[in-house]
Amino acid sequence: MSQRQIETVITEELFPGDLLFQLRSGGEAEWVISRLFAGRDGIAINHVGLYDGDGQVIEAVMPEVRKTSMDVFIENSVRDNHGNPCLLIARVQSEYAELIPLALEFAESTLATPYDAHYGTGKKSWYCSELIIDAFRHANKGKFLFHETPMGFRDMESGELMPYWIAHYKAIDQEIPEGLPGSHPALLSRSDKIIPVNLVGALPAKETGQWFESDNGAMLA
Repeated sequence: MSQRQIETVITEELFPGDLLFQLRSGGEAEWVISRLFAGRDGIAINHVGLYDGDGQVIEAVMPEVRKTSMDVFIENSVRDNHGNPCLLIARVQSEYAELIPLALEFAESTLATPYDAHYGTGKKSWYCSELIIDAFRHANKGKFLFHETPMGFRDMESGELMPYWIAHYKAIDQEIPEGLPGSHPALLSRSDKIIPVNLVGALPAKETGQWFESDNGAMLA
């Protein structure tokens, strides 16, 4: 199946407000984010976007919150050994569906605001899962639909602080915010407020060991 066929099949089954969990390709940052927590059923996830309808995804990525076409979003996915993009599509439980229009409105209002590369508590910038949590919190009259979780910066297998994060926070002269309230796309994927709709590609699970190469982030090991 071609890239265009894959994009068309995925888009046709999406509803506005669907959450698109992804093993996103890239460099070292994407790799270390995937090593912190396992997602639903143990799968590797390092990114999440919010489907806005009409083939568009709202996502917080460097350098800012932006609206991305589905074909570009899919193109940024790690590919499995069959060439399929690694995506988990999930939908908010029907009892919370009424929150979606206001959540999308909030997400739209954050477009062009900076990406939160340091995972802080300020609301003038967002990282991917933080944007989703805040959008649905806004829609839910200030009450969390998806609760924050303690942030962690340790490799899930070794339990050790990852050198990347030590260097990252040393460079900005800040303490690593280990244990502070925050979020991670993998943990968000495990929420009981959403249901999985489709798993595209063979997302690797924690027990498979090394997930993808950190130098190019492009293929599964």
